[in-house]
Amino acid sequence: MKLLLMRHGEASSEAITDAKRPLTAIGRASVIRQAGNSIVPWPEFTRVWASPYLRAQQTGSLVLENYRHKTHQLKLQTLNCITPHGDIDQVESFLLEQEHQGIVMITHQPLISSLIGQFCYADQYLGDPMMPASMALLEGEVATAGTLRLTHLFHS
Repeated sequence: MKLLLMRHGEASSEAITDAKRPLTAIGRASVIRQAGNSIVPWPEFTRVWASPYLRAQQTGSLVLENYRHKTHQLKLQTLNCITPHGDIDQVESFLLEQEHQGIVMITHQPLISSLIGQFCYADQYLGDPMMPASMALLEGEVATAGTLRLTHLFHS
């Protein structure tokens, strides 16, 4: 399995609710730059899931518009359990149910760091801190506690 965890791009602090915060111009530019990263094995990803929060949805749309080596059509899907304070166990259960071996998840801090810690080190508190538009490529047989390797970190 290849799991690309991506934190949404930089978001505005001005919005009615946290869930409605849009990307800034800097945030959009950094997401587009990351989507053009030639080291990321984009053709191996078959599903793209994003948090329902506006900034994650916008990040997902920009990734799909700009990722390199478009060998097949990807579509953005929404996953409610990957919000900032989402549930690690729900994410793990979701991933175990997936038949697809290449998944992109666009999520938030602190959840993204917790997922890296859980899947790579079997400890949700050991995950790398992720800045806006940063990506972590995890690889292994199955996404459960301590079974994936962090193979690349891509900071914007």
